[in-house]
This record gives sequence, structure tokens and C-alpha cells, in this order.
Amino acid sequence: MKFITQCSVLVLALAGATQVSAVEVDFSGYARAGIGLSAKGGGQVCFGLANADTKWRLGNECDYTIEPTLTAKFAKLDDKSAWGVVVMPKVYRTWTNNNANAATFGDELPVNMGQLYFFGESVPQLANGRIWGGRRYYDRLQLGINDQFLENEDGDGAGIEDMQLFGGKFSVAWLMNPNDDNANNVTSQTAVNNKAYKLTTRLTEIGTVQDGALQFWAGYYGNSVSDDTSSGTAVETKKPDSHYRFAVYHTLNNFLGGGNISGVKLENGKTIQLWRVFTQQNTFVPSIRTNFDFITEFRSKKTRSDDSQPWVKNDWFSIGGRSDTQISGPFRFLVELGHDHVKPEGASAQNLTKLTLVGAMSAGKDAGSRPTFRLFYTYAKWNEAAKLSGGVYDHWQSGSRLKQVYGDATAGSTFGIQSEAWW
Repeated sequence: MKFITQCSVLVLALAGATQVSAVEVDFSGYARAGIGLSAKGGGQVCFGLANADTKWRLGNECDYTIEPTLTAKFAKLDDKSAWGVVVMPKVYRTWTNNNANAATFGDELPVNMGQLYFFGESVPQLANGRIWGGRRYYDRLQLGINDQFLENEDGDGAGIEDMQLFGGKFSVAWLMNPNDDNANNVTSQTAVNNKAYKLTTRLTEIGTVQDGALQFWAGYYGNSVSDDTSSGTAVETKKPDSHYRFAVYHTLNNFLGGGNISGVKLENGKTIQLWRVFTQQNTFVPSIRTNFDFITEFRSKKTRSDDSQPWVKNDWFSIGGRSDTQISGPFRFLVELGHDHVKPEGASAQNLTKLTLVGAMSAGKDAGSRPTFRLFYTYAKWNEAAKLSGGVYDHWQSGSRLKQVYGDATAGSTFGIQSEAWW
């Protein structure tokens, strides 16, 4: 939604030129909210394995989020560049905790500034790229039906993105949390100054076959640490581990009636070694007015507290999909089935299978039409190893509420209503 404010006119002097312009504001955003109950009584309980990287989300979200975004362009220059600001207040709440420092009680909501950054876009001197600085969502690459971020480098910082270089679009950024003196799990010590930072780059839209493109993502996670001199004698602080990440992704449009993204990602450091491989396929079948999404993924991770300790390995495999069928007009029927398998080192394998059936109404014929309103029923089945390990979690917080509801059972179900929109 775009509109031009008519109440004021700004006189801007940029790049040595005086320009008169009204402010152009774009309103976009995302929101989802729902209510649900356990079939055995009490509030909705969501199902996921503790050592899995994600869970199957349809009818399995015990939270809500509101992210209205205002993008104001208050300067447009003769060189076609535009300059402005992005502001996004954010609300996020789960059903199972008080959100730590942003406690919620009753109807209160924890509101924070999810994004606030300035930008200049389509700048000719930056190879038609975009310069930015502030707090923002950054480098987000998502598998939609799982709400899984393959890449996510949100933070405070600055960078230049989407420069037309090296046969594609090149981006680089430096980010950190200036308020966190104990980032990267550093043990808290008096007057010790530790800052964890990230240097991240990506090169996207490198053409391959027809409708295909490659993406290369790389990053370095480092730390800047000073010794503690508050006592008059310097006390050496052990520097936390730094590590690297590198990923290659390939997208292919107009493939099997939809699109495909596949890739591999590596992370390496003294306390973490990780690799993952995945594929996601989206297919639309017009004859039955049905959209299909399919994901399969394998991730292997080894971690340790420091380089003097042995590695502890954890493998995770996930496979599943969703169908979304238009019945008539705004009415739709959705089915999602997903299975997760986790194998911790030295322990029995944990399994969880989740099935969700949904009747919905949406503002359009396409699967992505929003807003949408869903009436859902979710059934989950987990094995004895998952139950005994405490590995079936209620929205990643703890298994305590799930255990209160289901006790020694290895299956459970929930039902409820959810709405979702992006614009």
C-alpha cells in the first residue's frame, strides 16, 4: 500500500542539488495469531523434537507475531536513487513463557523495535546497489512451510547489498549486538568487554540453466575481547571460538509445475562442525486446483564446550509435505504430514510424526492468498525414546507442560483457529 503525504513538503539538499519532494510511504507487514486447546484439556501444546532444527508448523504454532512495517522514501534524486528509512515495531509472544526480559502478563504485549534502519537504494556509484545502516532483519533465507531460516543474520550494523558485480548481485555487511557483553556463551566476568560480531557476504542471481540461478553465502563469526583490568592487574580472558560458514544454493523456477530450491551448507570452528543438505519443491496441479510443497533435509552437527573436550554428535533427518486445495471460492482444504528423526550420540533415536488437517478461507484462489483463516486439527505421535529423553517439546521451551497433559502417552492432539496475513 503506497500513499504520498500531502501535509508537508520537504526541501532536501543532497549531492549538491536541491530537490523538493513529498514523502512516499509504503505500508507492508506480517502477522499471525491463533487460539487452541489440547484434546485432553488445557491450552494448545505444540510438538517438536528438542534436537531438531525446526518443526512442521501448520496447526503447530503456540505463539503469535505482529510485524507492521513502514518504509518512507523522503528523497529521490535525479540519478534515480532513493533515500529513506524502514521502521518496524514488533510483537512476539509464546503461550508457554514470560519471554524473559519482555515479560507478558494477562493481555500485555511485549513490543520492541524489530527494525529501524536508513537506506539509499539504486545508487549508481554503488553498482546500483543499496547502502543501509541500523537494526534490521538481514540475510533471511527461509523454507516457508517449516518457517525454517537456512540463513538468518538479524542484528545491528551496516552494509551494501545487491550491487551488480561478479555476474550477479553482491552484498556485504558487518553486524553485532552492542548491548551484549557475553555473546557466544562467554562466562560472565566483572568488567570484561566481549563483543561478538559477524561479517557476512552473499552473491546471488548467477544464471545457470534456463530459469535457474546459483547463490553463494559466506560468513565469519568473530569476537573482540579485552582483559579485565578493574582490579588494577589484568586478568586474561579466554577468547571465544570464531567460526566460518559457507553455503551454495540453487533455485529453479518453472520446474515440475512450480519451483525448486536445493543446497548444502557447512559451518566450521573449534567448537562446532556442521553440514546440511536439503531440497524443497513446490508444484501446482491446475486440474485439481492443488498446490504441493515437499521438503527433505539432513543435518549433522558436532559440538563441544572448548577444544580440549571431545565432540558430541547429533544428526537430524526431516521429511514431509503439505497440500493446499481450493474447494470453491474462498474455501480451501489443507493437509500437512511431517516426520522428524533425531539421533543423539550415545542415545536411542527419537522420532516424531505430525499430521494436520485444516479447513480454511482465504482472500483469493492461490495457496499464498492472504489473509487466511484456518480451523485445524493436529495429531502427533512420538516414540518411547523421545518421551524418556524429554525430547518432545512445547514450542522449544521445555517438555514440562506436554508431560503434564500427556504423562506417559506417546501421542497427542490439539485443535484451534489461526489467522495469518502478509501484505
